[in-house]
Amino acid sequence: MNVANRLLRFVLGTTCGWCLLTTTTLHADDTISIPHFTAHYELLRNDSLKLGEVKRTITVQADGSIKFESHSKTTGLAALFIKDQIAEHSIFTLNQHTIQPLNYHYDRTGGKRARTTTLDFDWPTKSITNALDGEKWGVKIAPRMQDKLSYQLQLMLDLQAGLTTFTYPVADNGILKEYRFTLLGEEKIKTAIGEIETIKLKRVRAADSKRKLTIWFAKSLRYLPVRIKQGKDNKEFITLEIKQTQGIQLKQPQP
Repeated sequence: MNVANRLLRFVLGTTCGWCLLTTTTLHADDTISIPHFTAHYELLRNDSLKLGEVKRTITVQADGSIKFESHSKTTGLAALFIKDQIAEHSIFTLNQHTIQPLNYHYDRTGGKRARTTTLDFDWPTKSITNALDGEKWGVKIAPRMQDKLSYQLQLMLDLQAGLTTFTYPVADNGILKEYRFTLLGEEKIKTAIGEIETIKLKRVRAADSKRKLTIWFAKSLRYLPVRIKQGKDNKEFITLEIKQTQGIQLKQPQP
């Protein structure tokens, strides 16, 4: 498998897109909230060749919990070689400015690497039950524990709160991992929905890691990520680029 295919599989399976949908606002107060809208993204190879699309939604469940869903698929020529489709969701509650995941489910179909994973979070007993392709094992819940989807929303809330350091314990297939991000600064970028002022973050990895992940968060969209760049160098990488939004508008700067 060539480098582009490996990158595409990695991006589709992890931090491939950020889009939200609902009809009301989930919030802890009037200034820090999870915005509700629809957003569509394109997956591009080296900023030119379109490889796929990502769509995500948020809905409020009957019991008051919140469901964050993600659907990713390859399109065009890429779909002739990589037929993977990924559906995943995180069900969580919002406690002040902190997300508490309750259930995470991941389902990959269409290709040779089909896989299903489910995590159930039991906060009273501080335990997680992890089921991977029929096998089950347990993990202890750490403070501010997140799953592989919910930490993305927690990043948005923490940026709104003015935080400048970002560390999250994440339950990942029965393993407790630490996701850390560092602040790179501000940058104005051009996108399909207009020119946007962003905050730029980079994921901190081990010194010997060749993987790089950079995210641009739109200040005028409550820090919605509008660009995500994943790769090993500047010659071969995948970019997730905002294409369209509904239900939320860019805030125009005051004169």
